[in-house]
Amino acid sequence: MLSKNAGAGLAEKAALGGMLILSTVILTAVLGFFVGVPIGIYTLLVPLAILLLVAFFRDRTLFWAVLSEIGLAVLWAVLCALIYDSSFDGMYYHKQAVITLKEGWNPVYESCLTENQFSSYLDIALWLDNYPKGLWSFSAAVYALTNLIETAKVVNLFFVICVFALGYDVTRTVFQSSRKKSFAFALLFSINPVFIQQIFTFYNDLAVGAVVVMAALLGVKIYEDRATGRTYLLLFLTVAVSCTIKFTAPVLVGLVLLVFGISYALKCRKRLSNVRRPVVVVLAAFLAGVLVLGFNPYIVHLIQGKHVIHPVMGAEKYDIMNTNPPEAFAGKSGVEQLFMSLFSKTENDMNQPLSLKIPFTVTSDELEDAGSADVRIGGFGMLFGGVLCIAVLLALIAAIYKTKMRGSLAIMLATFVGLALFFPESWWARYASYVYYIPVLLLLYATNLKKIKWLNALLYVAVVANSCIVLWCMLSMRIEITQGLTHKLDDIKADGRSIVVRFNDFPSQIAWFQEHGIQFEVSHSDIGEAIPFYGTTKYEFVDGNGGE
Repeated sequence: MLSKNAGAGLAEKAALGGMLILSTVILTAVLGFFVGVPIGIYTLLVPLAILLLVAFFRDRTLFWAVLSEIGLAVLWAVLCALIYDSSFDGMYYHKQAVITLKEGWNPVYESCLTENQFSSYLDIALWLDNYPKGLWSFSAAVYALTNLIETAKVVNLFFVICVFALGYDVTRTVFQSSRKKSFAFALLFSINPVFIQQIFTFYNDLAVGAVVVMAALLGVKIYEDRATGRTYLLLFLTVAVSCTIKFTAPVLVGLVLLVFGISYALKCRKRLSNVRRPVVVVLAAFLAGVLVLGFNPYIVHLIQGKHVIHPVMGAEKYDIMNTNPPEAFAGKSGVEQLFMSLFSKTENDMNQPLSLKIPFTVTSDELEDAGSADVRIGGFGMLFGGVLCIAVLLALIAAIYKTKMRGSLAIMLATFVGLALFFPESWWARYASYVYYIPVLLLLYATNLKKIKWLNALLYVAVVANSCIVLWCMLSMRIEITQGLTHKLDDIKADGRSIVVRFNDFPSQIAWFQEHGIQFEVSHSDIGEAIPFYGTTKYEFVDGNGGE
């Protein structure tokens, strides 16, 4: 029992270490903004040094956890540098935000337009000025240290580490599973296809999905009266950081915690004093996330007389989703759209008719889209429809054998099912990563039923295989694109002549040209018959004699 508690305690400290790294760097950036100090190398190194120093004297286990995570992040940053983010949103505005912050933009006092003229391209300033800036700030601090834009994607790793560690901790302490089984489920929690698709991008849906499942896992610990002081600190940091990721993050986290809070209050109705601590922690965390870490945009919007989550809502609402749903979804309900997405071929073409398929079948054309960062149809992987079918069958068999489901697991499962059925964009995997956890939780429910052990094993293998296929598709696509971009950049550099570049939709690509030491000028108007680079970016040699 002692070794079990020790192992679980280490896992919880690993999760806490990851969130401390994220939150302290973001806090340092925000405090710098308040006093007029831009993001720099110190934004990353100072909080990490202080965190390590405090942990060394207060909690040696936490110290080694934080140090190990930093070391792993260094190695991961090297890998990130070798794999380019060529995703649309990544090149369009996420990287541009990171670049502009690194160049000295202070979002508390000024618009991004004052720092970087590229922000005026195609509504980029609308997103940069008005969206939460936590991940961008962390990434900008990494970029300030390395001067390699792609290394800034390392921020994603900390969220995956936190999910893995907390998944292990909860499976071990609450469900009393063995070390091997706890590790197996921790792996399942962390290989969410959305995480895999976005791990080498600047998209923020990975982070959103991570804090949502972490909130649910922390809710499980509190509901089961297994929470420690570290649990509540981790809860505070998770909620506060969620406010700095994306507008939907604190909303989803809040909904998950609200369900757990009501359930816990009903459980403790004769001793409601038990509910006071988690309620105070969550409310304090939201206040810290909005008033401090998320001062821009939330408080800045109020000062400016805008809706607190402008431009997503309010008088000047910008409808992000009006052009994104596939044509086949027209006139369909949310539940119909979700069903069609889960059981159709994986594809990202909005104009193609949907193709429902037999579960576990795979077609070659699905492989082309499965690794994209924002797959619209079948975004949870080509095998996920079959995985869901087996999971439901497994749960029905477990119910027939009168297998009792833990209350906390039932709450978590019901919450994610409810979000899947009623959240309007659940058909799009990037916005609904919680859907992936439905079969995982059903497997956790039936995992101790020995009479159908073979079916448990089959479902586990199917989930892992599905994520492995997504990983293979993602890496194949990213590596191929990276090699093509590197080849083009090397050819331009080898030519030796200066070029004129028109970046059009993706001004952040300027970082690639700079890092390759290419001499270039920027044209802010069309340059006519030019050589295509990538996307809508074009270039021509200064003497006009370019060629492929």
